[in-house]
Amino acid sequence: MNVIVYNRMEKLEVLKMNRLQTYYEQLQLPLKSLFLGCFLITIGSIIANPYIVMIFKFNSPLFVTASKLLLYAGGIILSYFPLYVFIKLLTHRNDETNVVVTGFISYLVFLVVMTLLSPTTSPKAAYSDILNITIGNESYGLFKTGIFGFLAVLLVVRYCYRSHKETTGFSQVSYLDRDTIKLVNSIIGSAIVGAIFAYGWPMFVDGIYNALKFISSDSHNPMSLFAYGGLERLLTLGNIQTMMHQEIWLGSLGGSWMNIGGETFVGDANIWTAQLKEGLNMISGAGRYTSAYYVLNLFAIPGYLLAVISTISNKKVLKKNISLFIIVILTSMLGGIIFPVELLMLLTSPILYFFHLFMTAFIYAILVGFGATVGFSYLGTLTSATPGNLIDFIGLMRNTVMFNKIMIILLVGIITFIIYFAMTRFYYSRMAIDVLNIGSKKERVNDFIERLGGLENIEAISSTPTHIHVALRDRDELNVSGLHRQGVTRIVETRQGFTLSVGSSSYMLQRAVNRHLDALPKEETEE
Repeated sequence: MNVIVYNRMEKLEVLKMNRLQTYYEQLQLPLKSLFLGCFLITIGSIIANPYIVMIFKFNSPLFVTASKLLLYAGGIILSYFPLYVFIKLLTHRNDETNVVVTGFISYLVFLVVMTLLSPTTSPKAAYSDILNITIGNESYGLFKTGIFGFLAVLLVVRYCYRSHKETTGFSQVSYLDRDTIKLVNSIIGSAIVGAIFAYGWPMFVDGIYNALKFISSDSHNPMSLFAYGGLERLLTLGNIQTMMHQEIWLGSLGGSWMNIGGETFVGDANIWTAQLKEGLNMISGAGRYTSAYYVLNLFAIPGYLLAVISTISNKKVLKKNISLFIIVILTSMLGGIIFPVELLMLLTSPILYFFHLFMTAFIYAILVGFGATVGFSYLGTLTSATPGNLIDFIGLMRNTVMFNKIMIILLVGIITFIIYFAMTRFYYSRMAIDVLNIGSKKERVNDFIERLGGLENIEAISSTPTHIHVALRDRDELNVSGLHRQGVTRIVETRQGFTLSVGSSSYMLQRAVNRHLDALPKEETEE
């Protein structure tokens, strides 16, 4: 297998033509690690789920320990995902061996400066539960900045490494070589960014809390839940959703309730659990902040995944990976993979991501409007929580008090499945080229065929969601420079032919080319 490598100017042109596909290629390992983390959490939550424990008696120390280990391991992978992205984007510069060390030091400086300069008036949920800085008798908590802090430092380090000019002022001093100067510049730049974050981030946190207070003040209003659903998905994308979940699921912003014995429960998840034991969920609104997960995990995400799988025309790839696809769909239904799927949407089909963002908010509003508020089995850890899983759904179906709510969720879920499947198919079949690329679809297809050496040179062509697999009669006819100008980010030569990294337009392109190939014999016969 040979990878056809572009020169530096070609790489820059490819990056401009198909930037999202370039990032998708770079971040495949972090994305796979997210799916792995979700899988570990799913297995751990299945073992610890109250319904499973009740049926199979998984309450021995061995099962409890195994469940905690799986949940903790999966939670770590999800929590430190921004760090994986940070490292991966830094190491993409293969010509700089010290850039990762520079990045780590710069990020630490960013955290220290931000922590020491920022006011300590933000809510507790805005700070990390694990990391803090102790100076003398004073202890300072580190803000949860999610992906935003890493991206800010990444931009600083990249800027400092962008210049390849030789330093002349310090050329006689051995300790101050080019790498050292870049390190110093990165540290200074990160310190400045940390100072900016120290004053800007608390205001951002206050804005989030003001929005949450507004939502919780009118939580029975469908439009409030519409806003909550959209805000939650955006914060999840920034990896700071635990701030919201801490206050809504477990804190006072999620409401409070006192049972007949005088015991007070605070937070949506805690109220749901307490009321479920007393059979009061039929008249309670507890669970309104998590009920949409049942529709998303059990219907929306499987609908999207099945539609994407249906676009795979390469039968060999489909057959080889069918078991993996089944595991991914089951993981969605049993534990949830919304976050990695959202990143996949954002990198491969942004239109679908924004469609999903709207649909998520709309589902929250619809369910609270119909009074279908259903919680989940909270296992004690926010980073490994699995709201909206199939086991809870089946267990609650047996509860006569919850039956009507479950039926509403089932009906909304079936409709959502159809909408997601149809929209995803429509995007990959009709919109991928025209939306993401400027110019005529017909012209692009003709240019693509020409750069493959013409129809007569194409022996077979098929596709996966982001790649085209083509077998050529004469491989020398492949126009590499022309393909990269059209947005192909990577070309790999295999025994069967070539694999082209094209992006979400792969399915439309191969289908158009195959239509031309099918018409070719007829045209020759007519001549």
